[in-house]
Amino acid sequence: MFKRFSETVHTGQYTQTRDEGDVSAQMKYQSGYSKDLAIKVESIMIGITKVMREAAKDDEIMRKITALTEKVPASIDLDLSHRFTFAWSSSYVDRSGNTVDVTTADGLALAHATHTLTGSSTTYSTIITSNPPFSKTALVTAVNQFTTSTFDNLGNKIDATPDVILTTDDEATVLAVRELMFATADTATSNSGTFNNYYKRYTHIIAPRIATTATGGVDTNKAKYWALICSDLSDFKLGILKDAELSSPNKGNNGEDIASGNWSYVVDAMYGNVIVTARAFRISKGDAS
Repeated sequence: MFKRFSETVHTGQYTQTRDEGDVSAQMKYQSGYSKDLAIKVESIMIGITKVMREAAKDDEIMRKITALTEKVPASIDLDLSHRFTFAWSSSYVDRSGNTVDVTTADGLALAHATHTLTGSSTTYSTIITSNPPFSKTALVTAVNQFTTSTFDNLGNKIDATPDVILTTDDEATVLAVRELMFATADTATSNSGTFNNYYKRYTHIIAPRIATTATGGVDTNKAKYWALICSDLSDFKLGILKDAELSSPNKGNNGEDIASGNWSYVVDAMYGNVIVTARAFRISKGDAS
């Protein structure tokens, strides 16, 4: 099942001079990109043996069932994180062996130097120049890239005010962000009264699963990844057709295996995600490559 998401129609930003007696110029408008969000079914099952039930191992049974209910949120988080993990790729093979398309609607990877527009030959890059590790200088570079290369589909500059810093859980990167956002100067120092321009300017989101493999293992090569995001421009969509649901067995129903006496508990959900355009993102590998 698919759900299509589309950009809003972009219109010309300015008027044109009309000479006396002339007809007004027609306003330009341009349709944007569209991309389908593919819904998938994710599920997992555990079995509770008859011995466990008869032996009244209620605590162990409850721990297993509780753990089962945590799997769908963790899977959604991993799938969303992998949009950034594999931002330089057009696809990857996921934990179930399926090929996942992670391109935006222009057919390019999220992190790409020449993203296109529907009504102009102008292109833009979502890669922060030189892939710097996070720092004040790197942040200024990323903000300037938003300022100078964020366009509507007619190729006109549009306002972009990034408000989210996304990082992995790499401690050095997390501390660098926090020091920048919350640093204050002691009133007894020569810098007393210094105003922190970054205080409350950004929301810092830590995504521990960005630095992972396709199956969720640790990938230290991605530990320094970070991104600057303009949430007002973002069309990163999570679609949930069916929220996580736990199906429980009862004695004699289809959840009981008559041959073994095992009871099966199943949790499943139906969801998907898509990014229509990349204009809301500026991303760095953090390795100065």
